[in-house]
Amino acid sequence: MINPSPQISHDNTKAKSSIAKFLNQLSPSQSVQTTGNSKLLFGTDNASELIDKYGIPGKVLGEGAGGSVSVVKRSDGKLYAVKKFRPKNERETEADYQKKVTSEFCIGSTLHHQNVIDTLDMLQEGMNFLVVMEFAPYDFFTIVMSGLMTKHEIYCCFRQIVNGTAYLHSMGLAHRDLKLDNCVVMENGIIKLVDFGSAVVFKYPYETEIVKAKGVVGSDPYLAPEVLVEKYYDPRPLDIWSIAIMFCCMTLRRFPWKAPKQTDNSFKLFAMKPEPNPENPEHKSRSRGPYRLLRLLPHASRPLIGKMLELKPEDRATMEDVLNDEWLQSIEVCQVDAEEHLINPPQTHKHHLVTEEELNELEKQRQEKKKRNEVKQKEAAQSVKVEG
Repeated sequence: MINPSPQISHDNTKAKSSIAKFLNQLSPSQSVQTTGNSKLLFGTDNASELIDKYGIPGKVLGEGAGGSVSVVKRSDGKLYAVKKFRPKNERETEADYQKKVTSEFCIGSTLHHQNVIDTLDMLQEGMNFLVVMEFAPYDFFTIVMSGLMTKHEIYCCFRQIVNGTAYLHSMGLAHRDLKLDNCVVMENGIIKLVDFGSAVVFKYPYETEIVKAKGVVGSDPYLAPEVLVEKYYDPRPLDIWSIAIMFCCMTLRRFPWKAPKQTDNSFKLFAMKPEPNPENPEHKSRSRGPYRLLRLLPHASRPLIGKMLELKPEDRATMEDVLNDEWLQSIEVCQVDAEEHLINPPQTHKHHLVTEEELNELEKQRQEKKKRNEVKQKEAAQSVKVEG
């Protein structure tokens, strides 16, 4: 069982320039003004405006290192998600903290794609910074853990995640923290990528040079191996690797390994060269090498996932390779129009939408069924013993 972690627009130049220009100009020495007459990026510095515009924050949807997310309900019934950023810690300056917060907002508010969450507004409430986003009612991790997803449903979700990430890459952005926990699901089964706190710009408009990223970010099971050994790395192959791990998690409902380290035996065996079989050169080793993991996945998915999990980033499938893959292109994927209505609802699958409460009930029912089966087996064994 997995434990919670430990349509592309034709001309993106204007949006890409907006992101790059903001991040480039907002240096650590600059302070974002949040008082007086300045309204830079923030709609208000008055908490009452949050309530007037969006409603009173209610149930906390989730908490993480970057802050907490709550649902708010406006007077007309419309729901929003509000992220409250964590307070500034002692190791960072006020300017650095404000840059981090406003950078995440700038990135999110510039992105517009059916598989990326819409970031709508930014407010300040006292010393707290708040970002308002569209509300997605379902947590993808919970849906995966329900065990109800069908093969074609998993395929659709995988392609949606690929499409959302491909859009980010087309904008010169890498997410760097792709995982089940950073996906939410709408009522129509559309997946949205969330949380751009670790996102980086790897390519600026009108430039060809790739800007390397640095630092270990993300959750251990989803990390690409190069992140742990290289000081600077191209962040695009990291996203490719993480998506492949997400596919494994969707299919197996567990992580392939805890971390991509040689001290992790599961990863160590995956990273080994397969044992050759002189009598059958075509034989693929099940004890060591990539096939140890790939053999557990649907047959059609193995070639692509294998390429996405190449150990060396320079050998790994690129986003272009993934998008052009024959199997990926054959997947029936859910898409929506401008009004968020499904275009040609899929014939091969439906999406199981499961809340945390429903998941808990499912687990309870499974445990009860397991106990009943154990009792029956025990009674059957005793019966055999008596008859004997």
